[in-house]
Amino acid sequence: MASSPLRRALAGVLLLGSIACGAVADVVTDWNVAFENSLPAPSQRGGPRLPIRALAIMHVAMFDAVNGIDRKYEPYFVTASAPPGARAEAAAIQAAYTTLSALLPAHQAAYDAQLAASLAALPGDHGNSQSIARGRAWGESVANAILAWRANDGFSTVLPPFVGDTAAGFWRHVPLGAAPNAAYVYTVTEPFVVPDPMAFDPGPPYGFANRADALASAAYAADVNETKAHGGATSAVRTPAELDEALFLDACDESSFNGVLRSLLRPHTRLVDTAREFAILNMTAFDSFIVFASIKYHYAFWRPFQAINFADEDNNPATDKDSTWTPVLPTPSHPEYPSAHLLLFTSMLRVIARLEGDCRTVEVTAATSPYYPGGTKSFESLAAISDASKEARINVGFHYRNSTNVGQMVGRELGDYVVDNAIPLRGHSRRCPGWGSSR
Repeated sequence: MASSPLRRALAGVLLLGSIACGAVADVVTDWNVAFENSLPAPSQRGGPRLPIRALAIMHVAMFDAVNGIDRKYEPYFVTASAPPGARAEAAAIQAAYTTLSALLPAHQAAYDAQLAASLAALPGDHGNSQSIARGRAWGESVANAILAWRANDGFSTVLPPFVGDTAAGFWRHVPLGAAPNAAYVYTVTEPFVVPDPMAFDPGPPYGFANRADALASAAYAADVNETKAHGGATSAVRTPAELDEALFLDACDESSFNGVLRSLLRPHTRLVDTAREFAILNMTAFDSFIVFASIKYHYAFWRPFQAINFADEDNNPATDKDSTWTPVLPTPSHPEYPSAHLLLFTSMLRVIARLEGDCRTVEVTAATSPYYPGGTKSFESLAAISDASKEARINVGFHYRNSTNVGQMVGRELGDYVVDNAIPLRGHSRRCPGWGSSR
């Protein structure tokens, strides 16, 4: 057995190694962090949601800019090659700067500062000014091409209000009031990777084409009663620890899982590989909004807040009306089925697992939201985060268990689809081992 001093020395080496594994940085991760840091606090932007379209466009532009020089993968959108001698880091920096300047001009000062810092940090910049200039010109041209393409993706469409239906089981404004239809515009927005969002259609809630049959089912009643007991503003069965984790996961968003990917990157990862992984992750996140919005507004299933307040309309003797019941947090203003959180979180976690594996403890950081002070929690795996999110959405009163199960299932399928079909190696597709299996 080694002596105590030797054991301590070996532990120090291992600790340094573990720190190094979580501290990989390059211009891609620098701009990923800069994007997040440039935005106002979540409480000032109405919650922890990020402008995910801008983040996805930035990372796609960075990937095509770097890959046009490295040529390891099939290009995503820009098929031309970079000019000879163009520097990849400079191309990525300029692509990020150009996209964010165009999409989020209110934060221009932050992007100007990051541009200056990124260029100043390039090693050997004094001896490679021509290479840097060529890289920047190339990165700008790539970014402008992608910006021009996405300018007509439908995201700016003004849609008439979606008012739902007053029939039992259908989402309705009452008792939410004249709430906006969150994420409704994604139903007419062009995805990055998915050719048809409804190809991921899991079928109607509880498997019944007839809404009345779904409401009359034992599974529906069990779900309503579980959420009623666990997800109310007051609950005799929910523990303080369960509530804390539910509020923590509610405050997590796309930035949380971009942070997870940053922490799991392997040392000495090539720039083109880092650029590809962040492009895939954030295209998945954006496409998940399109998939869940398309499904939600197609089925327009009512929320627990509505189901419990109007339980006398469902013709199910196992449910009871309670006009005083409210969830822990304000109910999101879009239909219930499937869970958007589960679909978004699971698709991003699935991508990370496919790209970096899922055999390590993971730390997740939540934003400071109007309902949670932020902070970091550890989970035993990426899959465990997805599983915990299922309980969390029930424990804040937003979803039925069936919808969390379906959201998780569709999220896995979506993550697999994007990894299997987006940005393959040149000349062939690339398939990686992942966690579990899709249906």
